Order: sequence, then structure tokens, then C-alpha cells
Amino acid sequence: MAGVWRRWRNLNRTGPWLSGSVALVVVGLATLVVVDRLFPVDLDPRPGAQVVLDAQGEPLRRFADERGVWRYPTDVDRVSPNYLDALLTYEDRWFYHHPGVNPFSLVRAFGQWLRHGEIVSGGSTLTMQVARLRYPGGRGLAGKLVQLVRALQIDWHYSKTEILDYYLNHAPFGGTLEGVETASRGYFGHSADWLTDAQAALLAGLPQAPSFYRPDRHPERARQQRDKVLERLETYGVLTADERARAEQEAVLADPPDTPQLAPLLARRLSERSPGLARLDTFIDRDLQLALEQLARDARQQLPAGASIAMLAMEHGTGRVVAYVGSADFLDAARFGHVDMVQADRSPGSTLKPFVYGLALDQGLIHSESLLMDVPLMFGDYRPLNFRRGFSGAVSATVALQQSLNLPAVQVLEQLDPRTFYARLQSAGAGLRLPAGAGPSLALALGGVSTDLEHLVALYSALGNEGEVLLPRLTPTEPVIRKPLLTPASSWIVRDMLLQGDRREHNGEPLAIKTGTSSAYRDTWALAVTDHHTLGVWVGQPDNAAMTGHFGRLTAVPLLRAMAGRMPRGQHRAHERPDSVTARDICWPTGQPEAELCDERRTAWVIDNQTPATLMSTLGQPRQNARPWLRYSVARDSGLRTTLGCLDATEPRRIPLWPDPLQGWIPRDWRTFERLPDLDPRCQRTEGLLTPTPVRIQGLTDGFHIKQHATTQATPRLEVRAVGGQPDWYWFLDGKLLDERSATLTLAMPEPGHHQLSVTDQSGQGDRVEFVVERP
Repeated sequence: MAGVWRRWRNLNRTGPWLSGSVALVVVGLATLVVVDRLFPVDLDPRPGAQVVLDAQGEPLRRFADERGVWRYPTDVDRVSPNYLDALLTYEDRWFYHHPGVNPFSLVRAFGQWLRHGEIVSGGSTLTMQVARLRYPGGRGLAGKLVQLVRALQIDWHYSKTEILDYYLNHAPFGGTLEGVETASRGYFGHSADWLTDAQAALLAGLPQAPSFYRPDRHPERARQQRDKVLERLETYGVLTADERARAEQEAVLADPPDTPQLAPLLARRLSERSPGLARLDTFIDRDLQLALEQLARDARQQLPAGASIAMLAMEHGTGRVVAYVGSADFLDAARFGHVDMVQADRSPGSTLKPFVYGLALDQGLIHSESLLMDVPLMFGDYRPLNFRRGFSGAVSATVALQQSLNLPAVQVLEQLDPRTFYARLQSAGAGLRLPAGAGPSLALALGGVSTDLEHLVALYSALGNEGEVLLPRLTPTEPVIRKPLLTPASSWIVRDMLLQGDRREHNGEPLAIKTGTSSAYRDTWALAVTDHHTLGVWVGQPDNAAMTGHFGRLTAVPLLRAMAGRMPRGQHRAHERPDSVTARDICWPTGQPEAELCDERRTAWVIDNQTPATLMSTLGQPRQNARPWLRYSVARDSGLRTTLGCLDATEPRRIPLWPDPLQGWIPRDWRTFERLPDLDPRCQRTEGLLTPTPVRIQGLTDGFHIKQHATTQATPRLEVRAVGGQPDWYWFLDGKLLDERSATLTLAMPEPGHHQLSVTDQSGQGDRVEFVVERP
């Protein structure tokens, strides 16, 4: 009974103290809850500073915040364990065990302050340092109390990993560097996941006085601080004595922080697009980017003053942009180096032609060897010319695409319908922009619209991706977007048509190239598809000035080939032909597998075994007979041609019929009026298809030799005349269109050598003579 009484008496003695302590804790917790509600905390990163990274996580370009501070975002998993051990051992060994504040450290620091009258050791935890970084305030007692409360709040709301991540990204390391990754790259030139023991110790101790210990300016001070940390690491068994000794032997070598400047225009674009993101990842291949930027800088020396260059490389299987060169030199103000020409709105020239032919293949209008007309043609009031103003006559679709001939492309687009063509490209993400107030027209085939290099590269990816356009992806956060444009069959045929023009390979991969030049030589283009990549090059003047004498094949193609030669070599991927594509023998002029009506045999790629007939005319210049053959009758007794109902005893005949505009461009014995027998005198001539009379050149005979006289003072001239036919007449010297439109031509004597003069009338009838001008 006495023992019970003693315990009761002791409880009464300690009860008030215990009750008071409990009450104090309750009040403290309640106060903390109220403060937390009134003054909530967050660990949002400081805004402004950004870093743009390549595919391997190396910096391409950095953007400082408004205070000029650089940051390189990282986290616990991407920092060397050496550094984390050094940091926690030196700054806060009980980080993972205390609630944000270490009461024992605070009591010890307070006692030392009372005993010595000054701070001997700090009581701050890493969490309290994070509180000071997130909520800067005074350094006095009041400031410490605020940090203490904030540290408790932070530890309450955030995990230890989140708290440590904030410190890793915001701790000061001298100058304008914040964060351990920024400091490691700035001072040592490599990532913080490759720190040595000595480097880790130096960075662990640097934030205590970053300006005082800054290693690039005060290496001896930095060494002393580093060694102090190393001593602590040995004391607590993190390092052995030998490891500490080796670390202390390592020299303090730190370079002044550099400013990376690779793919600067891409970096600027991403920064402006996502100003709130501190880390912007890309797919850029660093070695390739360096090589292409150097290529652009070297090539600019061969260009007119003010000219720039843009290059883009994309994996057409994934859409990843692996190289992005927006200008010839970012720092060259004279060449508008700050202007991103990858995104610039420009005329595409002839670069849309492959898709004219591709869509026409899909619609059954042509096959790869369809007969097309490269001759003067009128399409309503639209009269296009070729780039070199010459004409080739009868050409296949393949040759027309390879040589980028304008008239055949416009002929095909007319049948396809410009509105359909425009709508299909836009639905595939072409980004075409028509002139103000204009609708889709035949000029689309020749660059009568605007777009940019990025959209063109996207379109060309369809040729390496079974007809699907893959939109370029600049960052891993962008989704893979595929848009249908062509069928696998037509995309294979178009790519093969381009490959036939140049079979040279680069890095073991065939290179299908298409060029383009806009009017007045303002833009030169070259685009290509390899097994794995779609490549694009633009060369021109950002201020839209002309570059006379520069065109796609001369200026852009050499750059494209050099670019292709620098691309990483991948495993060869066969350009497999779809089952729906087969080779068939066809004949000109019908375009079909004729046995009888055949002037010239060819082998064509066709889709689903279909062989479309030759397009015999244009919509603006229709003909009475749209079929590529002509039926007529001859009298049995005379063998002469008859008209309908003229004679009873007749026999049917059929001849191949070449399009009217080509009559003056084909061999004479293939021309319609050379093949037709004369009209039987017993039959009356009627108006119709056979009324036009053949055209003949008078004044110059085929094979004629002209010898100039050395004594002649005046410039000799030739006078010739077209007899027959219907106006207008189109005169050509050596394939180049002359300005004369009448039947009579007065021509200055050409230079000595072989020449060809031809004439074609409005109905397509024509004649041609070859002559030689001899030297005096």
C-alpha cells in the first residue's frame, strides 16, 4: 500500500510538468497547422532559366533567367552517388531521419553560441537550406525561425527525394551558376553523374560561400574547402584513408563556365514555344549537327553576300528531327543569321511535282512511262514555260519528273484538278499558303504557293514511308502523327522515278533527289529520301532578293549530297516493291500494251495491272478525237482515203495517233498527215479532224550548210517562212522558244555549228529542219 502511495505522490509531482509539456506540444502543432494554412509552401522551380538538350542529354543552348542565372535541371537519379554521399555527410547526416529540423543540432549550435559568443557550427539542415532558397529572408534570429517553420512545412508536404531534388537544382555555386549539374558542366565540362571523389567534395562544400570558394577564380581556397569535406568523409567512413589521399592529390582545375551554342535557332524556337519548361529535350544528333553547321559555314563563302542556308534531317520512320540548321551562321548578321529559314515562308519552286505525279498515279491518269507533252501549250490564259525556256517534245512521265519539266507537270495537274491537289496536300499537313485572294490554280505545280522547309521535308517523308506523311517531331513530348497522302504503290513508283535519275548512293543508301528553283532565282531547293532519312536543303536570300545564276541542281544539290554523306549509316532497308506494282510493256503513242499500233515500245510500272491511255489534249485545247488512234476507210480500188458514205467498196484502217501538239516534234513518218493516204478525188473534202494542212518550212532545207563570209560587215540574217497550218506559229531555235508568232521569221545568223529550227502551229502541226553554220 505504501508503494502505491509513493507512485501516486510522484505522479502528482510530475503531472503538472507532463501536462504542460503535452499542452505545449499540442499548442505548437496547432500553431503549425494554422501557419501552414495561412502561409502554404511549395517547391515550384524558379522560372525563366532553360536548357535545350541534344539526344544524349548534352546542352545545345542555355537561356538565363531575368537575373542572368543558368540552371540545368537534374534529379537524384542523374547525379553521381559520390556527390550525394559527400553532400549528406558534410551538410546533413540525419537528413532522412529528421522532420526538416534537427533539434540536437540546433541545441548544440545554440550552446556553442552561448559559450563562445559566436556561431561555431550551424544547425541548419538541408531542408532549412531549401527553405532559405525557396523563401529568401533575413539571416538573424527571426530569419532562422522563419526557416525553421518553413522547413517543417516543407518536410510535411514533400518527400525527401523532392526536397533533395530542389536543392540539387537551386543551390548556388558561384557567379551565375545554380544547381549541381550546371556547376559540374560549367567548371568540369561534364555531367554531374561523372564526378570524381575530389570533384564531388568540392561541389559539396562550395554552396557555403560560393563566391569565396569559386574554383575558377580562387583555386587555393576551393582546394582547402574541398579537403575539409574530404576529411569529414574519411571521419565518417565514407572514404578510406587511401581514397582521401588520392582525392587530395587531384588538382583543382576549373574552366570559366562556357555558353554552348549549337542548333541555336531550334533552341530559341523551343524556348519561345515552352517558356515555362526548364528542360527541353530534343532528338538532335550532336555530331551530325556540328558537321552540318560547319558545312553551312563553309558553303556560305561560295554564295552572294546576304545569302543564307537551311538544312533539316528527319527520320522518316519516327519523325525525329536529328539535325536542324536554321541559317548559314547564327552570328553572321550580314546573312541574317538570326532568321530561322527552316520556318520561313518561301516559294517551293518545282518541289511539289512528285506529288502531282503520285496523285495522278493513284487516280489512274498515268503510269511511269505515260506519254506527256513538253511543247508550248496554252491552259486557258496560262502559258507556262520551262526553267531554261527550251522544250523536249514527247517525254515520259519519268523523264518529265527527273528533268523537272514544267509543261508536262501542268498538263497532268490540269487533269488531276488543282483544287483536288491542293486539298490533298493540305490534309496531309503541307502547310501551303496561297497568294492573297487567290484560289488553287495550275501554278501550284511550279511554285505558285508558299510553304517552308519543314513542311516540305514532312511531305517527302511519304516517299520513304509507304505514302504516309510523318510530321516532324522536335521533342520527345510531341506525338507521332501520320497523315495519308499517297498509296504505297504510287509512293514506290515516284521514288523509283527519282532514283532512275541518279543511281549514286551515299553511305550505302540510294538517294532519291528532287530539286526546285523559284521565280527570279529567289529560292533554291533540294530534297531527298534515303532508306532511313528525309533530307532538305534551302539556299537563298532571307530578304527575298534574287540570286541570279543559282538554281537547285547547281547550288542546293551539292550541299544535299555533302549532307547525305555526313548522315549516320544505318542498316540497309530494301525499297520493296508493293505487290500491286508490276512492270508491263506499253507502246507510244497509245500508252497501252498494243501489238499493232506501236511506234515505240517501253516498259512501265503500273498499278493493279492498269495501263491508262495517253492524255491526248489539254482541257484548254480539246481535240475532236480523244483516243490515241484514228480510224478511217480507203477505197478498195484506189487505196485512197474516203469520207463517210462516199464509196461503197471500202476497207477500214487504223493508225496510231500522236497528240496534236506533238506533231511537229516527232519523226516525220509518224505524223498523222504523213501516214494518211490522200483523199480520193471522188470524195468531197469535209470540215473536221482531218482538215488542217501540214506545216512546211520554206527558205531553209534540211541539212543545209551556210558559210559566213569574212568580208561581210553587216550581221547576216536568215529569212524563213511557215507554209500551211493555222496561226499562231511557235518558232524554236535549238529547242528554245523565240518571240516571233507570225508565219514569217527573220533570224540573226546563229553561231557556227549545228542547229535545229522548228515551227509548230496552233493545231500542233509542225516542221523541223537541221542546218550547219560554217566558220568563215
